[in-house]
Amino acid sequence: MKYTRSVIAQNQSVAANSTTTWDLPVNALSHLIITIRGINAAAVEATLADILGRLAKIEVLYKGSSVASISGADLHKLDAIMFGKMPILANQVATASASRYLSLILPFSRVLLNPNEGFPASARGELKLQITLSASEAAISTITLQIEAIEMPEAKPKQYLKATTLSLIPTSGVDNDIALPIGNKYAGLMLFSTTIPTGTSFVATISKAKLLLNGLEQYFSSTNWESLHGDLFNRIGHVEVYDASADDDDLKNYALMDFTPNSADDFLLDSKGASSLVLKITAGDANALRVIPLELSVA
Repeated sequence: MKYTRSVIAQNQSVAANSTTTWDLPVNALSHLIITIRGINAAAVEATLADILGRLAKIEVLYKGSSVASISGADLHKLDAIMFGKMPILANQVATASASRYLSLILPFSRVLLNPNEGFPASARGELKLQITLSASEAAISTITLQIEAIEMPEAKPKQYLKATTLSLIPTSGVDNDIALPIGNKYAGLMLFSTTIPTGTSFVATISKAKLLLNGLEQYFSSTNWESLHGDLFNRIGHVEVYDASADDDDLKNYALMDFTPNSADDFLLDSKGASSLVLKITAGDANALRVIPLELSVA
């Protein structure tokens, strides 16, 4: 079996606060590689957060419906958690106009180049990529994008990974219900908590969580933020490689409800035929939280 790597966008200039659309190849797809390039806007190093912040939204649409919808910051953490490695951030210097770039993988499968898992072949014009840039150019400017697609021309995937974003401003001190999509199997739920234990405080936006399928506790009858975040050691562990992070791990605001903890499909959560799937979050404050369902959709 063969794969083909092709360029969709070659150093394409993109304007601040704009949305750009590209048609994607018709063959089955393993993943996309999205590289953001720019220059330090001043004699100060644009941080990882600055660079990721420019990628306000990355979306893949099939016949107008979302297959993926995620920010650059969340995609960076998804890559790290799913593949157990941090994406490469180049040329970390504080020189004005220094060239900077960062590559992210937008995956359609949990293991790259898996012929049984990926986005299936489509007709021309049906599958599109849209990227929205943020308005601010204070830290990194003159943005260009490279986009490459990894096709599997001979593959006939049975399913593909679908990653979309649910956002909530919770009510502090009480349980907040987040209705999750139903009908697919789940590989996991990636969580983002704005507030996390730091300094002398143990307050976390996502203080505790539980999962209910058809009103009954499923997998997670109760879990605390600290323990759930700490469970990332099973995926990647403690990493502090960017921006002189001073002992803060680079995944500190993220956690994973993992339904493939043994790297197999023995524990996938199946929501097919369910009437409801609810994530119940006890909020420690009223700051923003995000949930990225990692669904396995039938191809």
